[in-house]
Amino acid sequence: MPGRSTLKRRRKLSLQDTIRDGSVPYGTKGTRAKRMKKKAVSKAFAIAKGIGIDYRVIKASASGGTKIAAIRQKFGVSQEELARVTGYSTRSIAGWEGGKPLSDSACQKLTETERLQAALSEILPPNTLANWLRTPNPALQGQTPIQVIERGESDRLWRMIFQIDANVAS
Repeated sequence: MPGRSTLKRRRKLSLQDTIRDGSVPYGTKGTRAKRMKKKAVSKAFAIAKGIGIDYRVIKASASGGTKIAAIRQKFGVSQEELARVTGYSTRSIAGWEGGKPLSDSACQKLTETERLQAALSEILPPNTLANWLRTPNPALQGQTPIQVIERGESDRLWRMIFQIDANVAS
């Protein structure tokens, strides 16, 4: 049986190999979480490629505040309202607009928000979008679209968009 120092050296070497090649070794502390994260990230990239989104480009362009400010202007909403739509704090939105880097999940959420804004802009005149987001809608049981998004039910808006596009809105 190898001594403690030999085991420490082996463990140190495997961690150095990990850092060098980016793989996740089995048997190190937190490996399951690392493997799961790596698998989730690769799955997200595969999905992104499948629908034609290059997350590397989004992350690079979104690291500055101009991307967030542009989304906010297109939507015509305040930082507080964008925070409600994305599920992040107003402080985070202000920080990103100030140039703080975005996390991967924030990039994904902002991309989803931007796609929703683009789809809504095809249906509504751009200058009425902000007002529509704040107005209670009978098709949404009297809720505002911002409230629907905030509750995590943006699929209801997507359904509405697809019905209007297909001319089958009820």
